[in-house]
Amino acid sequence: MVRAGPRRRGRTDAGRRAAASASPDGRVLDELLVPRGAAADLPGTTYREFTTTLSDPRGGPLRGDVVEVDLTSPAVRVDLLTPPVVPAVATVPELAGRAGAIAAVNGGFFDEGGTGAPVGAEIVDGAARTSGVPVGRRPSPPAPPGQGPDTVVGLDGEGRAHLARVAFRGSVVARDRTVPLAGLDGYAVPVDGVGVFDPAWGDAPRGPTTCGSDTDPDAPCSADTLEVRVARGEVVAVGPPGAGRLPDGTVALVGRDRGAASLRGLTVGMSVRLSYGLGAVGSPPLRVALGALPLARGGDVLPGLQDTERAPRTAVGMSSDGSRLWLVTVDGRQDASIGVTLAELARLLTDLGAPVAASLDGGGSTTMVRRGRDEGLTIVNDPAADPLRAVTDSLAVLPR
Repeated sequence: MVRAGPRRRGRTDAGRRAAASASPDGRVLDELLVPRGAAADLPGTTYREFTTTLSDPRGGPLRGDVVEVDLTSPAVRVDLLTPPVVPAVATVPELAGRAGAIAAVNGGFFDEGGTGAPVGAEIVDGAARTSGVPVGRRPSPPAPPGQGPDTVVGLDGEGRAHLARVAFRGSVVARDRTVPLAGLDGYAVPVDGVGVFDPAWGDAPRGPTTCGSDTDPDAPCSADTLEVRVARGEVVAVGPPGAGRLPDGTVALVGRDRGAASLRGLTVGMSVRLSYGLGAVGSPPLRVALGALPLARGGDVLPGLQDTERAPRTAVGMSSDGSRLWLVTVDGRQDASIGVTLAELARLLTDLGAPVAASLDGGGSTTMVRRGRDEGLTIVNDPAADPLRAVTDSLAVLPR
């Protein structure tokens, strides 16, 4: 059972002492506090809450929660928690409770109100789960100038954190033709492209992934589509995009427009060679990754971040060497906490001591749960959504 934490928490003397050294310049962060009555931290983690007042003409009170994780600790590891299939959602307490998590926050932006699938890439246990969708089909803020749209928060095989990029590459080779693949388990196949769907797509129909354009979800569905199913290196079926869970070991190649035309030479019984995956760019191979919006690098807030709309936010910070991770939520859209802009969120993360930072999904998705010593899982922030919003994934701290 998951319970909600108290909405107003007292401050301890120890918390005030922590606050005094938390942010010498006081740009955004005011006080970093040890919540009164909170259960003791489990090894490898430190939980704090923070308060401040944004004093500009639009300003007001602000509060949030922080879990700092020592990634070198043998007691903990960080993982990405997901529902059983890509186009599905669950609440953070549900995902964290099933996994026995110590702490967890909501993860990346997703197709809320639609398929529930992520907009960006996911890597779980070193394998690609989805490559995301075209940038114009992502209901998420644009990346800052000079930052790639396929940025991820990731952890490598040694457990160190990275703010990196991933790139999807894939192809199907049959006789003398090579057909490039555009993505894996995405809710929007690019115009003129071929998407790959595996059993992780579940029961969701694949035809709707050929609707809309690369920039407009309401554009008409493609008139020319084709699905080619491949199992054990052989084409086993050709026809219109189907529905229903694919058998283990079977993938469906779904083409639209010129992508469909490129698949038409493939016939049942033909041998094919299929390869695809996500590769890390600028980091070691990643064991875990999820799409994120860059906020800060090298201790500097990135230019061009949105600085007008204040909202609840979820963010991840990391040390320069990747040995420490900060999970952060900021409450918003309420009298006790007005929320922050993305630029303010970036300054908050650097105030906390994280030179590298990225935003995850926010707004009604923002949720943090935590388990203290001898304590059950508790929702420690004050989510704006009621009932609690179900999300596509969760970044979690688990016991080893």
